[in-house]
Amino acid sequence: MVYTLSESQIKDISEASVMPITEAELAKELRQKGLHVICHQGRYWMEGKFPGLYRPIHLMARLKFEQATRPTPFCWSYRSALHEDDAEFANGSIPIHLLSDVTSYDLQSLSSNRRSQVRRCYKRVKIVQLIGSTLLEEQGYEVLRSSLERTNYYIKLPSKENYLNTIKTYTSDKHRIVIAGLIDEKLAGYCYGTAIDGTAYLEYIHMTTEALANYISHGLTFEFVQACRRCGQIREVVHSPHIPEDPGLIAYKEAMGFPVVQIPAKVEMNPVIKNFLRWKYPHKHYRFTGRY
Repeated sequence: MVYTLSESQIKDISEASVMPITEAELAKELRQKGLHVICHQGRYWMEGKFPGLYRPIHLMARLKFEQATRPTPFCWSYRSALHEDDAEFANGSIPIHLLSDVTSYDLQSLSSNRRSQVRRCYKRVKIVQLIGSTLLEEQGYEVLRSSLERTNYYIKLPSKENYLNTIKTYTSDKHRIVIAGLIDEKLAGYCYGTAIDGTAYLEYIHMTTEALANYISHGLTFEFVQACRRCGQIREVVHSPHIPEDPGLIAYKEAMGFPVVQIPAKVEMNPVIKNFLRWKYPHKHYRFTGRY
């Protein structure tokens, strides 16, 4: 299906800008969605997929040491990044791909090879900001299916009904930006992300296997950072946790300006669960603690 673009559905990518949300505003929104969010020492925490597992709602918020304590007596595990002044108290780290200098990030920040690939993407792919959900509703699910089947990613493919219910909120949320790449006016890939205070999170990039040769991921990533630059309030961009078991992905992200950074962190975990996780799922243990 070829989709006829309209001004009500798209925005010129050169005008795209990320609008950050504050930590307090995000806490209010999450509570309205029915999620369990608590305030502890002036910072907001939420329960993870498992009861008793907590993390700050703003992953990269650098907490003071006195704030990075057990958020509730019923917590058996938690982790938080530490303020640089309290880094000496860290007993772990958060391993992530992090772009630390958003202000000066442009094509000259990339190697000549990556610059060439981004320019080739622009010749083959039309990149736009989506401000309406119609295109994602009509074509997004097949893009997601192709992406997940190719990468065998840990994300499970949702039902189409659940996808459609979720996708409607993406473009209506003023604090989330969705950037799409079109080839011959057909959706070939898209990415989305948010920003909390001075940190932006490039949450996911999905693209069809056929679009890979057009370097669409390069263009989407580059334009997401440009949207962060235009905001003027964002100082850093997170591009997912470090995944050591995927060296190709690491090389790609580092070449796009997102090196692996170990953020000093306070980590506490039930010893029995910690030992089991280290034995059974060492990579997950590493991503939570920064240690193998």
